[in-house]
Amino acid sequence: MLKQTPHKSTISSVIIFLSIILQSYSALALQKPLEQPVLEATELDSTLSLQNIALKIDKRIANMKILANTIANDTHIHQWVDAGHPEVQEKILLEKLAYVVGEYELTSASFADTQSNKYWNHEGFLRVLDPKIDTWYFNYLASNQQDLISVYHDKNKHRVDLYVNYRQENGLGLSGIATSFDGVVSMLSNSELNQFGELFIVDSLGKIQVHNDPDIAGSSSLEAKFGSDIATVLLRKQTVNQIRHEQDKNVYLASALIPSMSWFVLFQSKINHVDQLQ
Repeated sequence: MLKQTPHKSTISSVIIFLSIILQSYSALALQKPLEQPVLEATELDSTLSLQNIALKIDKRIANMKILANTIANDTHIHQWVDAGHPEVQEKILLEKLAYVVGEYELTSASFADTQSNKYWNHEGFLRVLDPKIDTWYFNYLASNQQDLISVYHDKNKHRVDLYVNYRQENGLGLSGIATSFDGVVSMLSNSELNQFGELFIVDSLGKIQVHNDPDIAGSSSLEAKFGSDIATVLLRKQTVNQIRHEQDKNVYLASALIPSMSWFVLFQSKINHVDQLQ
């Protein structure tokens, strides 16, 4: 029985010693600067918020692409086209386009026959498209792309519209639908991130398409703002890209991919502003 007493004493001594070591380590750890872990956490918060915005936009674009695809491939419309566009049956097309506009709260819906280049919207026949005037249309045909997505800024009406076009892969149908993009502009403006930096949207080439400043939208680019090296990093086709400005390490930049359109939501901020997101 007497042999157990030193053993218990030894165990107690070890426990006390370990407790002292752990307390000392904790005290030292608390004295170390926390700037870097905080920065990593807040940068993570900013990229998650950026991804969330990108996903919301992506969902909207994906639905519009499905809708444009449906119009371009509509069987009844193509039966009418194959019959030579008889004017008496034109209401088949117009009723379908008008229904889509009303049902999905669009600003317009259109259809073109790529053989005759005749062009209608939900209000009726517009014209035969002209290569000298309607360059976007003929450039689109020459590109062999199925989808064409663009943004139009109406500075007179102070509104932004998003256009989604779809061209049949093996057919003559080409459709276009447009919806107000003001909701996305408001989402950027009202985002928490917008309080700590600048949010905007660029296309796959880095051209700024949506920005709070209408003079920047459609006229500036990532390369013009930050240089080609930074633009290349931010335009990589992956979920999120992050970088700090080469000349000004205090500038933090991140981009989040919008898969359905291959565009990006961009966030630019000062590092000390990013830290405030914690």
